[in-house]
Amino acid sequence: MEIVSKCPFLSRVSSRIFTSSRGAAIFDAHAPLCPVFSRAVSVDSRSVMETAVHENNPNEKKTPENEKKSADKLCFDKDASDGFKRCPFLGHSSRTPFDIPYIKSVKIVDASSFDNQASAHTEEVYFSRENGVSSRKQEFMNSNESQSSEQQRKTDRDPTFRYDQFFVDQIALKKKNHTYRIFKEINRSASTFPLANCRFPGNARDGITVWCSNDYLGLSRHPKVIAAVIEGLKYHGTGAGGTRNISGTNSFHHRLEVELAQWHGKDAGLLFNSCYLANETAIATLAQNLPNCEIFSDAANHASIIQGIRLSKQPKFIFRHNDPEHLEELLSKSDRSKPKLVIFESVHSMTGDISPMKQLCDIAHKYGALTFVDEVHAIGLYGNTGAGIAEMEGIIDDIDFISGTLGKAAGNIGGYIVGNHDAIDTLRSYCPGFIFTTALPPATVAGCLASVNILKGDEGKQLRSKLHSNVATLFNKLRAVDIPAVKTPSHIIPVHVGNAEECLRASNDLLLQHNIYVQSINYPTVPVGQEQLRITTTPLHTEEMMDYLVDSIKSVWNRHNIPFLWSVCNKYDKCFCSDKSAAALCRYQTFIRSRYKPSNLAGTSSISARIPVSV
Repeated sequence: MEIVSKCPFLSRVSSRIFTSSRGAAIFDAHAPLCPVFSRAVSVDSRSVMETAVHENNPNEKKTPENEKKSADKLCFDKDASDGFKRCPFLGHSSRTPFDIPYIKSVKIVDASSFDNQASAHTEEVYFSRENGVSSRKQEFMNSNESQSSEQQRKTDRDPTFRYDQFFVDQIALKKKNHTYRIFKEINRSASTFPLANCRFPGNARDGITVWCSNDYLGLSRHPKVIAAVIEGLKYHGTGAGGTRNISGTNSFHHRLEVELAQWHGKDAGLLFNSCYLANETAIATLAQNLPNCEIFSDAANHASIIQGIRLSKQPKFIFRHNDPEHLEELLSKSDRSKPKLVIFESVHSMTGDISPMKQLCDIAHKYGALTFVDEVHAIGLYGNTGAGIAEMEGIIDDIDFISGTLGKAAGNIGGYIVGNHDAIDTLRSYCPGFIFTTALPPATVAGCLASVNILKGDEGKQLRSKLHSNVATLFNKLRAVDIPAVKTPSHIIPVHVGNAEECLRASNDLLLQHNIYVQSINYPTVPVGQEQLRITTTPLHTEEMMDYLVDSIKSVWNRHNIPFLWSVCNKYDKCFCSDKSAAALCRYQTFIRSRYKPSNLAGTSSISARIPVSV
């Protein structure tokens, strides 16, 4: 089998198979893939198999008639020998292809004079010298024999995993459970924000109102931000031209990093292409480089944090969502000499929860842990200068690392980490997600810098005040008609549905029937059973827009029999169902009991009481 072991087309097959009765079929399946064999041979699969049986049956009497029969089955071009000598794998072999049992008794013919017979299946294989890819032209003269041969060939050629079918099944599963996502093209208008035009398969809507954007303050269309981007484009072009280390660092990058650090009261800052990337690569890098590091993570943390923890491959301990007592219980069992990271978010994007940051930080430091806080959904919206919940609570010094985004309230793109100088310099020097990616374009960074300056100034204060005033107004309007809007201490208003199919139907109906875009939120963004419409208002939404939104949601709820709040639930955010069966039917209250603490629901929270709003 020397010849077979050297050939990359035949060596894929076990040598034991070549000596079995199936060897001929295997040879028939793999040999045509070789450009040398394919130019020289025309094979009748069924006949070759018969030849193999003759060759491997020592009890069969060999007669001149049998020899002639075998030789007639497999035919090589008369120039085949010269062709085989040109094979880079077999050309220097001491044996020739004719020494293989299935080939040694062959009839050399002129391929040009080979006649297709009624019982023969002939195959021509063409190879392109440019790309080495074969194309096959098959002619089936006998359908029964051909189908049998093809089935055998598929069995022998396709023992590998069925990748195509796997992908088809994965998408089918998504469609079956109503979590398959169709991206709608939301073409927002800078001049008429929050209006937009919408395009998606089979439909188009003009003049829709967007009620789910993370552009919380509408800064993406602010004249000063647009002007800064245009100016940056004129001077620096469209791209950074490289990584931060190789020609990609611009003066705007340095200025923005200094500005972000000062904004959060830290020594240094580091700019990333997104906050997902910032969280993922910073957490993984910190945990990998701190020796024997242990990670303590909130159960409801964002996917970017979870992925960073996974990449670190360090021990992790999950504490219950916003539960300082459980965090302390876990930390108390840890070796105090080991480095530790405690990671949580200030504002949770889907539930609207605000974490007890002071308690979590105090417990973390009590046990010698570093704190890493994601302020993504708080940046620009809380605190005197918009630096987030930490600034509003006066606990910036209690946090070792703060991650933030420039893609939400700042209206641009990008993420960042701020902290003490040496810690940030370590991330700059070791984070692969920072080192090995092209830098943000200078024009984009110029827009980010303009946004941060607006957020820190008087105009930022006015925008925040108007936003929180609108949040309170809209929430009250929704609750006034028993729409199950969840009371949260933040600017996010989740409207609970609790069923993926109903949630998707409600979202589509609002868009197609009412020109209102509120995206349905389902698994994996939220757990199964917590599907919702996530509503976010902005300072630019008017009260007339709010009234129309409330009327439209009420209409859709009635049309599809989606549960409203019971009046008593609306008033107290408690469940007063008289028996267990009634409580089970109250989908909203089941959701409330499983997800939220009473302190977040009964009345106004201590945090929301300190949010300045316009009167």
